[in-house]
Amino acid sequence: MSEYKLKLGKTGSAVVDTYKKVEQKFIDRFLEEDETSESGYTLKCGKTAEIVVGVYKKIENSVVGTYKKVEDGFVNAFLEKVDSDSETQQ
Repeated sequence: MSEYKLKLGKTGSAVVDTYKKVEQKFIDRFLEEDETSESGYTLKCGKTAEIVVGVYKKIENSVVGTYKKVEDGFVNAFLEKVDSDSETQQ
């Protein structure tokens, strides 16, 4: 089977060069080198990322807190504590 290579021409070369510039700007803005990562990069945690993470944690804590209240309400309404000694006697 034959191997093929894309013929870029002037337009194709311009498109590829533009793509490479955009890709490099993205890397410079949002990524930092990381030898332990498979890709060699990790996401930078700038001010915006810190805000997003903070908001996410607040939402997560709210959801978990609400779940715990529902769970406690269910336990209080439908379950009662049983001593392990009295359970084995029944």
